Amino acid sequence: SSGNGKTTFLRCLNNLETPNGGEIIVDNKTVFPKTEETGEKENDLTFGLVFQSFNLFPQYTALQNVTLALNCRAENQFKGSFFEKKKYLKQIKEENEKKGIELLNSVGLSDKVNYYPCQLSGGQCQRVAIARAMALEPTVLCFDEPTSALDPELTGEVLKVINELKEKSNITMIIVTHEMEFAKNISDKVLFMVDGTVGEFGTPNQVFENPQNQATIHFLKGYNN
Repeated sequence: SSGNGKTTFLRCLNNLETPNGGEIIVDNKTVFPKTEETGEKENDLTFGLVFQSFNLFPQYTALQNVTLALNCRAENQFKGSFFEKKKYLKQIKEENEKKGIELLNSVGLSDKVNYYPCQLSGGQCQRVAIARAMALEPTVLCFDEPTSALDPELTGEVLKVINELKEKSNITMIIVTHEMEFAKNISDKVLFMVDGTVGEFGTPNQVFENPQNQATIHFLKGYNN
């Protein structure tokens, strides 16, 4: 249900919010709290986030939105003289552009690379946002209600892209969604949150067909009706 901590959970994973306490451990690696032993250099886990309202830069094309983070990372990481850096960045930007085009093609937008967000539908903007999140090759890709800002007829195209990602990639995905049928069909595990805590956790069959928590039972009654 709304207000139970789903978005806050994703934002904590992505370092957009700092937890007040507790621990976040992924694949036996401590994400929070960070210590000298578990700092960013030793912790090679990376997280990507697809926002529910796209958050694309309106002044950039679809391709520029996808490659922006890649280019910024290359510029920040390079150490050398001004002329060496200029030559390097020219080469790396060409490589990033090719990668961006491939990513946009993978989400069905090969003909929209030079379109601006205002020229795209909501579903297309969300697919650009997915390609952008994939560009940095995250260990875990998070989706925060990726269809909530879309009209019903556009929801299907975004869910199709997410389903194809599951089938074709090895990226772990955490999806916050109110699309119950989609969650039931795509998930390996389902977590139902209640007041900021884990109310129910298990396989889709366990959670949807045999829930144990009263809040889950109440919620699913409304869904089934």
